[in-house]
Amino acid sequence: MAIIEVAPRPSGLSARQRWSHYFALIYAVIAIFVGLNLRDSALNATIPYVNSSAGIRAYYPLNWLLDVSGSYVFRVRDMSQRGFKTTIEVDVQPVTINTTARNLLDSLTLNRSRTLSAYNVLATDPYTLSGDRQATAMTYVFVASETNPFLESLPIVVEGLDVITIQSGQAIIITFLSDERSYEENLPIFQRFLDDLEF
Repeated sequence: MAIIEVAPRPSGLSARQRWSHYFALIYAVIAIFVGLNLRDSALNATIPYVNSSAGIRAYYPLNWLLDVSGSYVFRVRDMSQRGFKTTIEVDVQPVTINTTARNLLDSLTLNRSRTLSAYNVLATDPYTLSGDRQATAMTYVFVASETNPFLESLPIVVEGLDVITIQSGQAIIITFLSDERSYEENLPIFQRFLDDLEF
């Protein structure tokens, strides 16, 4: 015959169990922190672009497509977006000492109103670039539609922002274009681009 002794169950957790819980919580917090840092690094990763003849150095988003074949210095586009592709474009134009930012904005408005459907200027404001350089910003909208007549789609309202500054006898025109529905979401990308732009 065996004797079975029934002891009362110990109340609370042992020291080892408490430390296990603390370590699990600390590990979870560290894992979340590292995950967020890796996500931000991937989303904000950039590639340098240098054009010595134009005197421009910029950093554009990692997965965007670079194009230097147009009349501009360079253009990058987010080809992963559906519909209108978010675009950043940099152009340099020679100007005279009497040319003002207002002259350039009027010229851009005149040219675009002939080529872009429903082009409308929303606002023109002073803008400060990095290094306290003064510039002028113009926001506008237009309607983009599919150029291929066999691909029917609804027109897309595009919102644009031009930042223009004049220095050393040349005008630097930095353009940002995005689908109006995602404009506010994509604008921080353009702000980071402007902060890192050197000319």
